[in-house]
Amino acid sequence: MKKSIKFLVMIILIVIGANAVSCKKNNSVSNNSEDLQGKITVLTDKKHEQPLRAAIEDFQKVNKKVSVDLKVDNNSYGKFSESVKNKDKSIDIVTMDDSYVQYYLDKLPHGFLDVSGEIDSYKNKLSKSKVDNLTKENKVYGFPWSTSPKVILYRKDIVSSEGINIDDIKTWSDYVEMGKKIIKDKGKKVLGNVENENSDIYLLMANQLGVSYFNKDNKVNFNDKEWIRVVDTVKNLYSQGIIYDYNSKEELINSAKNEEIMSFVSDPSCVSYFMQNIPNENGKWGVIQLPAFEPGGNRDVSLGGCNLMINNLSSNAKLSKEFIKFIINNNKLALESMVKYGVLPVSNDIYNLEKLNKSEDYFNCRVWQLLVNTEKGCYQINYTPYFFNIRDDVKNSLAQSNLINKDTKVVLDSLQKYLDKK
Repeated sequence: MKKSIKFLVMIILIVIGANAVSCKKNNSVSNNSEDLQGKITVLTDKKHEQPLRAAIEDFQKVNKKVSVDLKVDNNSYGKFSESVKNKDKSIDIVTMDDSYVQYYLDKLPHGFLDVSGEIDSYKNKLSKSKVDNLTKENKVYGFPWSTSPKVILYRKDIVSSEGINIDDIKTWSDYVEMGKKIIKDKGKKVLGNVENENSDIYLLMANQLGVSYFNKDNKVNFNDKEWIRVVDTVKNLYSQGIIYDYNSKEELINSAKNEEIMSFVSDPSCVSYFMQNIPNENGKWGVIQLPAFEPGGNRDVSLGGCNLMINNLSSNAKLSKEFIKFIINNNKLALESMVKYGVLPVSNDIYNLEKLNKSEDYFNCRVWQLLVNTEKGCYQINYTPYFFNIRDDVKNSLAQSNLINKDTKVVLDSLQKYLDKK
């Protein structure tokens, strides 16, 4: 009996001790939160506004003495450039898409805070290509936040009514044959594409084959033989009436809602938008990887993503870093941002969470896991400071009106020579 009482007393003491340690830890977290105080200003564009507002709200709940002001301007890069040139410290953090980072690191050489020391502890969680894109002369100037793998959303009911098994559509040639049948029988537009730097059909397919505007040595790369395959494939898609271009994502989504289009190139934001805002389309849409160039070829493509960069002149660098670390490390916030706003995180901490491995009823598939796997399998895009200097030249040279009745190699050779001189 005495042994039993002694044993019971020991258990009670252990529990009390554990609670004391727990309380001490909780007090430590609380004290750290209390230590943070001050105000920071974040500058972003419209497309990143909502997830940032949610992040700010959560951050301020934990840090009662902190105020985060969000400024939204679709000319955010221009505003930030003007601020840096005028030595204005009013903007602490700016969001910047992948394709602009190297351009502005070159244009504003002292504009961004070196965060190499802070990023070291996160490198094992982050995609190397995303960190590389924020690196100049071995220094890292920002934190990767989101990424944008590409998939295709398609109308399951239309494909099924044609007696087509979508699992048999594995190559671009397969997609053309399916598209021709749907155009003939249904009169639908087949494949929607929005023309911008993160969904350009040429860059998308080039990424699929592991090439880009520039090679790993930062040299113009249109004499790579893979570019011939890219341009010939796109020419065929246009000539067969498969691709239909839209001026904006909003225009494309409206076309999908009006049942004018059978499929479109999508990213996580579209996946989220459909589930959150178009519930009546539940069950009509499915998700597949992009078709490959040949059977068994690569189907993983990722273009775009957003980064959080700190103004080098900021008087609130410490608080700015804490806010960014909160966004990167908070799994609950990351999961909510992904589901509500389509912000697929770069940090791989959430990639193994149960939510990502569950089938979504809307698409009747594990759509988030498909997007994550696509991101893991994609090739790196080499954005250089000159990406935007040549983008219009590339677009004009590869416009369908300029390709008609012309040999692809001749067009690409001419583009290569022109850009080498430029």
